[in-house]
Amino acid sequence: MSPCTFVLLLLVLPDVLTFPEPGHGLRRQKRDWVIPPINCPENERGPFPKKLVQIKSNKDKEIKVFYSITGQGADTPPVGVFTIERETGWLEVTKPLDREEIDKYVLFSHAVSANGQPVEDPMEIIITVTDQNDNRPVFTQAVFNCTVLEGAKPGTPVLRVLATDVDDTASSNNGVVVYSILRQTPDQPQPHMFAIDGSTGVISVAAAGLVAQVVPEYTLEIQAADMEGYGLQATATALIKVQAEGMSETANGSLTIHVLNTATGLPAAGLAVHLAQLQEPGLQWTELVQRWTDKDGRCLPLLAPGKAKAGTYKLRFETAAYWQGLGRASFYPFVEVVFTIADPTQRLHIPLLISPYSYTTYRGS
Repeated sequence: MSPCTFVLLLLVLPDVLTFPEPGHGLRRQKRDWVIPPINCPENERGPFPKKLVQIKSNKDKEIKVFYSITGQGADTPPVGVFTIERETGWLEVTKPLDREEIDKYVLFSHAVSANGQPVEDPMEIIITVTDQNDNRPVFTQAVFNCTVLEGAKPGTPVLRVLATDVDDTASSNNGVVVYSILRQTPDQPQPHMFAIDGSTGVISVAAAGLVAQVVPEYTLEIQAADMEGYGLQATATALIKVQAEGMSETANGSLTIHVLNTATGLPAAGLAVHLAQLQEPGLQWTELVQRWTDKDGRCLPLLAPGKAKAGTYKLRFETAAYWQGLGRASFYPFVEVVFTIADPTQRLHIPLLISPYSYTTYRGS
């Protein structure tokens, strides 16, 4: 693709605010040349160097003018990405750019006479790297696990999957991810027992008929596609265990929670809860399960009997989304409770009291 070539002509303007040399405050002075912002696509093919724009001062009608540039990508790291032809003023890019590494460069152009005296004030050059859809979405986990009670009504949320995309979402849809369910296994009692919100990744019950004795576990193949669902794709697996009603997992050795909204005095229903464990290698947080609180502010045990192990764990409560659902703002975007399990045989209960601007937690019984 041939670059768009144009010549920047001298503009004589009245006194205005200008961009001075780096490190100095704004001051009023006469501006003799104007350099508009430059867009440069990432991942361009060679040959390099490629001309971007020609910088000219009309002082070259009177004397010989020499041009130079300073700033990031010129004389500061990454050095040499941009160069300028000393006598002609052609600004050039010397290599393909990567918006995900640097999305904007700020340079300063200089014009001097043969004896090195400035003939123009340094002027700011902004080079914006425009995005290409060159990155796929990436799921935060390969496998997501959750549990849902049998007989759960349609609309009951059970799990949220999440994928990220480093491409641009502000000025393009290259990084805008849309979720979908590709496949449900088994497809009983019907193929669409679950639905997913394309924008949030929240999976909910779509149809009645969840029975643990008939289908104890469902496997969903989840897809995330950028460009609002029409671009590059990635897949992950959601394992949804159906818990028989009346089947207790609250015996010794399980982890339970209870969340109370202190602003209303009522249980906090529909609050997403994640449980993670600090594991090797490198002592990283590994998510074990995700739940949603029910109308009583409780959820199925996060650790079933015999599943607990000694170690460090973290509960993350998605309080921002909860308060937003009630039409309220909150000071804390989430609440994290880090705790240790020393005796895996003991039952552990963690209550949480929340308001928009505070929270309290303790070890319960």
